[in-house]
Amino acid sequence: MKTICAVMMMAACLVAANKSDQPPTRTFQIKIHNINQVKLCISNFGKFGQTANQGPGLWWPKGSGHTYMFGAGSWFGTVDSASGDTLVSIGYGPHGSISEFAPGLSGMDAADTNAIIFMDQGIWPPPAGVFPMAPQTTVSHQDSWCCFNDSNPANHVPGDTRPIGIEVYQTVYVWNLTPIQDIAFLTYQIKNVSDHNLKECYYGICADNDIGNEAGSSANDRVTVIRQRAYYIDGKWYIVDNIGYQWQETPESGWSEFPGVIGFDLLQTGFDLQPGMDKDNDGISDQYERDSAYYRHYVPISQWDVDNDNIPDWRDASENPQLGMTAFKIFSLVLGPNRDNERYLTLAGYNFKTGQYEPFDTVIPAPDDQRFLMASGPFELAPDSALTIVFAIMLTYWHDQYQTPDTALVLVDHWAQHVYDMGWRMFGIKEDRTGHQGSIPLVITPNPARAHCLASFTLPKAGVVSMKMYNSTGRLVRNICHANKPAGMHLIRIDTEELAAGTYFITLETDNQRSAGSLVILK
Repeated sequence: MKTICAVMMMAACLVAANKSDQPPTRTFQIKIHNINQVKLCISNFGKFGQTANQGPGLWWPKGSGHTYMFGAGSWFGTVDSASGDTLVSIGYGPHGSISEFAPGLSGMDAADTNAIIFMDQGIWPPPAGVFPMAPQTTVSHQDSWCCFNDSNPANHVPGDTRPIGIEVYQTVYVWNLTPIQDIAFLTYQIKNVSDHNLKECYYGICADNDIGNEAGSSANDRVTVIRQRAYYIDGKWYIVDNIGYQWQETPESGWSEFPGVIGFDLLQTGFDLQPGMDKDNDGISDQYERDSAYYRHYVPISQWDVDNDNIPDWRDASENPQLGMTAFKIFSLVLGPNRDNERYLTLAGYNFKTGQYEPFDTVIPAPDDQRFLMASGPFELAPDSALTIVFAIMLTYWHDQYQTPDTALVLVDHWAQHVYDMGWRMFGIKEDRTGHQGSIPLVITPNPARAHCLASFTLPKAGVVSMKMYNSTGRLVRNICHANKPAGMHLIRIDTEELAAGTYFITLETDNQRSAGSLVILK
């Protein structure tokens, strides 16, 4: 509380940053993920959703030319243990589109030939000798990886901030599969490369989601948050949490369809584990949740992987209590946190102007050029340790389909959560149409089907084959096959007469190859 009070006093004395406070323009790398319906700019210096000339950098659906983001990026805040100063390093600041990160590892020249964005349909994989933390295999239909750091004082706003000492490893996953083609997944590992503990830390995503034209009188976006809310859709209950979303309630000039809604779901944050407590009520004390030895000695094997995603629960982030979203703050073009002390207050859930602790801005503001910050904390980060953050960017249409835009996000979010909870495994697959190596061509005929269909595939070598069917909500409805199969072509009959009409997804997996396809059942 003493730290927060001190920050509040500084906030009262400082004015918003102006253009002279911004660091000099730096030209670094921006690439575009474009394999599914979300066409997204990413960078190797902390921001995403913005082009190289600082224009809108997320288009949806792909090919429409319709923009849904002017810029976004990570914020990481801490309290300096020696001076008590609040420090915040930002990947994107709405006031001037500034970024305080630079490409590469701490101490690496930003012009180093390895300080780039690696993408699996371009330069891949990242060199393991330079980046031992980087992935060497791909997971989705279009993976990318890069790293950046905040260690150069020249990249920080003069007189306001200085480096914290962190490296960020960014991985992006996108799949071109029907249920998740409107989603992009971003994973950040934030590593403390300083020589001391980072205390009272917060992580946040700052998003400036401009839906179409938000200039002047055209500024008409609205924004709010979903926290632990239940939705009843098509006879099933869904619990939704940790989502910030933005939409508008009037048509967009020049668009043939009514604008959709864009949402951010915090899928993974820091862990909320306290000795002596059992926050998820699973019978395992918090201090043992991530202790593999405890599981092996005291927990029955049947409880080692309760969600059946082939990830032991002591390594499964989705099975451990998390901090989740601890603050959601809304601000606009006219009034926003532009100094480190103001940003830290906002990350911690305070109104940076009044000093009041108001962690969730739940009152929907009037239409305007809106921005929001969704944050999680506090936590501590020891030297050489890392925090993992995972979030999904989701888009969908809502007008004339649902009364409110949040309801439209529910099923899209359900798929995002499901893919994350399964450790990327259910859709850690490559359909034959992508042309990736390592996939098994899977053909389903007839499709659509009524009473039955045939799934055909060819195995290059003998092995165990597992084939499963999921419904449109991600629920496993049938284990079709799990058996040893010889090399060669195979046909498996799938009876569909007893299944309800709708879209289903067939997954095929061997020891080292995966594939998937969709099946429409008619009645």
